[in-house]
Amino acid sequence: MVVLLFYLLGLKDPYTKEHSKRVAIYATILAKETKEYNQNSLNYLYHSCLLHDIGKMRIPNKILKKPSSLTKEEYDVMKSHPERGIQVVNLFPFLPVDSSIILSHHEKWDGSGYPNGLKKQEISLSARIVAIADAFDAMTSTRMYRTALTPKEAYNQIIEGTGTQFDPELVTIFQKVFASWIKIIPKEVK
Repeated sequence: MVVLLFYLLGLKDPYTKEHSKRVAIYATILAKETKEYNQNSLNYLYHSCLLHDIGKMRIPNKILKKPSSLTKEEYDVMKSHPERGIQVVNLFPFLPVDSSIILSHHEKWDGSGYPNGLKKQEISLSARIVAIADAFDAMTSTRMYRTALTPKEAYNQIIEGTGTQFDPELVTIFQKVFASWIKIIPKEVK
């Protein structure tokens, strides 16, 4: 079922499908280094990451694929994708995914994220890992409305977000695995 939903996500938005695949790889590498995950839980994390943005299936195309910056109203709709994602996965009660990743990957360490303003350990470890992977991939991906940052620029942005946007301990691990992440970045950015 995860593969089917991932396929449907790709039909709706090919960028989000490829982004989700890279986020899954980045997050799995980072999670492995935490020593908190066994192979089964790494597989679970990987498959959950494939659907971390599944709520974007329920965002209107005129917003999702807008070639310029979003208005405040459009951004508010876009920010609803975590809750919309939970609505999608709740249609499949036996779907083997970590719903905290879907709901909380935009929460921030200092509590300024969305949708629930969670902070620090209120955010699951998996969602904190995905927050870093998601931000890094978004920064190193070209979009219709902006060019990609270089890997070093994205690295510096993650470091700058330590203690505000991102878990400081996970940023330390990110620094250790960064070289392996560079191999995954889309070719046009390297």
